[in-house]
Amino acid sequence: MKRFQGAKGFIFDCDGTLLDSLAAWDEAERDLFAESGPLTQEQEDEIHSAPIEEAARIFHEKYGVGASADAVLAHLDDHLLRFYGEESSPMPGACEFVRAVADAGMPCVVLSSSPRRYLEAGLRRAGILDCFEDLVTTDEVGVSKQDFKIYQRALDILGTKREQTWAVDDAPYAIAVMSDFGLRTMGVAAGCSKERKQQLEEHADIVVDWLSELIDK
Repeated sequence: MKRFQGAKGFIFDCDGTLLDSLAAWDEAERDLFAESGPLTQEQEDEIHSAPIEEAARIFHEKYGVGASADAVLAHLDDHLLRFYGEESSPMPGACEFVRAVADAGMPCVVLSSSPRRYLEAGLRRAGILDCFEDLVTTDEVGVSKQDFKIYQRALDILGTKREQTWAVDDAPYAIAVMSDFGLRTMGVAAGCSKERKQQLEEHADIVVDWLSELIDK
């Protein structure tokens, strides 16, 4: 943990950072995006950063997907609730790194656009739910991951200052927002494209391919 000397707390994204769940989301959203038609990266980021109920509303009201926003939400739940509780697995090194941070006495929170019911099921299955002070979710806070308010909520739980807190995420837009907010940032590339990794490197203090690279460092 020498690389993180001076750190007082950690904020972790979940999907694609701690849990290998992005493929499940892709599968759940495939029909929705097929119905919406092609979207720009900015439009997709708006959906993925929003609370799940808001994402369902955006799909339905902006892009005409589904019979209603509730129908879109039910579609996502049908695909994802069982996955998190029964099939999800941790990303390489995620459990070990989180445990190392917690054992070093640094409080941790998860900050995610996924609802608490998904996160609790997946993190419990991975065996690391007890490592976190709390879970901060966009649906409970009522703002997206593009809003500084949600990161302030995480800091309030941790009791740390921005410059003392590391935020870990696999999404370039999230790394950019967190960096602008004043957090130390670490991007997790996780086998992504060269272009996406370059986008992470534009804003992150550190970029790793896998959290397993950081064990005992």
